Amino acid sequence: MSEVKNPAIVYISPAELVVHPKLIEIYGENEERPALEKSISERGIIESLKVSARTGVNVVLAGKCRLQIARQLGIDSVKVEFVESGSPEEDLKLVLDFNLHREGGKTHYQKFHEGQYWESVLRPQAKERQRQSARRLNQSNDSNLNHSVTESKSQLGKGKRVIQEVSENLNISVGSYHKGKKVFELISQLRELEKFKAVVALEMEFNRSIDAAYKFVCNQDICNQVIDLLEADEIGSIGDGIAWMLNGERNPFRRFQLDQVYLFKKRLRPELEIVGRVIGITNEFVVFGLRNLVNMSLEIVNLRPRQIDAELQDEPSASQRKRIFHLMQKFSDVFPVQVSLAELLKLSNLTEKEEVLLRMYESDVFEKTWEDYKTQMKAMEVSTNREKDNIRAA
Repeated sequence: MSEVKNPAIVYISPAELVVHPKLIEIYGENEERPALEKSISERGIIESLKVSARTGVNVVLAGKCRLQIARQLGIDSVKVEFVESGSPEEDLKLVLDFNLHREGGKTHYQKFHEGQYWESVLRPQAKERQRQSARRLNQSNDSNLNHSVTESKSQLGKGKRVIQEVSENLNISVGSYHKGKKVFELISQLRELEKFKAVVALEMEFNRSIDAAYKFVCNQDICNQVIDLLEADEIGSIGDGIAWMLNGERNPFRRFQLDQVYLFKKRLRPELEIVGRVIGITNEFVVFGLRNLVNMSLEIVNLRPRQIDAELQDEPSASQRKRIFHLMQKFSDVFPVQVSLAELLKLSNLTEKEEVLLRMYESDVFEKTWEDYKTQMKAMEVSTNREKDNIRAA
């Protein structure tokens, strides 16, 4: 690989740059890097982008996110350092070298994408070392058997060091690397089969936990069934698929509906009320609103269906909820009132103080006060407009 020569820094337009395909393949086309975006918006791009012009096109080998953010912020020019490369293989090597200790963290999937490359580079080198050692062994006049055995062990050791070196590059253990390779290979197979929903779900599980993803992949019966369920859009995650298989539920979310109230068998935390209301349902979680009994505030708790050990209850606050909906309609133009009422709807029942607040909103006094306030605001607006007209006339 050619060394960097005359690393002069130049500034060129983002429109003149294209990103190396391998960067997009490994790290994705668009990444969320809020800290980097904040830094660039305040201080500009501090570290230059590494660019190869080998083919006559300015190809970014390092700095994909910086370029993406520069384009989003409308920056006219970016700091670039041109590096020399003599072939596509050298371009690829530079891409991996520059991004080995990439800031902002890498997902497990991204690391194993890199690991695939490092293995392709290091294994041929290891085999060549083995061949050279074998030639030296054949040329040697020393025919001692113990020497041959030692040399053979040396060859085995060199083979093991490939995995060791790759694991160190990725900053994971050798055991995790062996497990992760099996998961990465299945993700690649699913991508080739265009089972993209399963690809997304398995990649998320892989990034969450190498061990969990590995156990899932090794259980082929459950794995294959969950992949089919994901592709059929019956579930949204590996975890829900496993719960489905183990619990025999066709759809673990099916029994939950918005605004239902559940009584849990035991408190989720000592300070939380034992009764909660369903205030949201996502692809992965049932979202509950529960009261914190220490400060009486609302707390949001996300639970997977298999984690919910609770029984459905009759609506305990039907009349109060009806009053709340009526007030929300009545004061639809009063944002603070809307917010407070919306929060009350997330609780399973109201306290005496909250009932007092409800009655205050319902009272003639509050309505008259609000009408008086609107009248005063309108009068002030008219007065302000007149003053502006007089100034313009003058």
